[in-house]
Amino acid sequence: MKLEYILDGCRTTTLELFYSEIGQVLLDGQPWGESLDDLDEILSGNYGLLPPTFRLVWCNADFVRTALGYPETVAHLTQRLRDCHPTVLIKTAWALRAALRKQGPTVYDSIVERMGKHPNVELVLV
Repeated sequence: MKLEYILDGCRTTTLELFYSEIGQVLLDGQPWGESLDDLDEILSGNYGLLPPTFRLVWCNADFVRTALGYPETVAHLTQRLRDCHPTVLIKTAWALRAALRKQGPTVYDSIVERMGKHPNVELVLV
């Protein structure tokens, strides 16, 4: 039987709150980089705190899909545009432009896609 971790969608309504919930649920409050790239590192087991395979249940997924939709995506990309390296400036600006038009992946889509790329993680959206 796989160990199961439960993310409460009501506590993941912004990207920052999602990062906080990940830190509490998967890392027992241990500090981490709090980025999508670092999320990949956690799910790959590079933080050393997770079993080789596990189930990740994300409750209230429909609520989260809305909360981490285009407004949150625009906020995230706007912040990223301010801080990004010049080599990804244009790519980030184009992603922001698309999000402002409600096109392209949302923050929620990006998170679910990243989680789905890890064969050791069984993602369950409830």
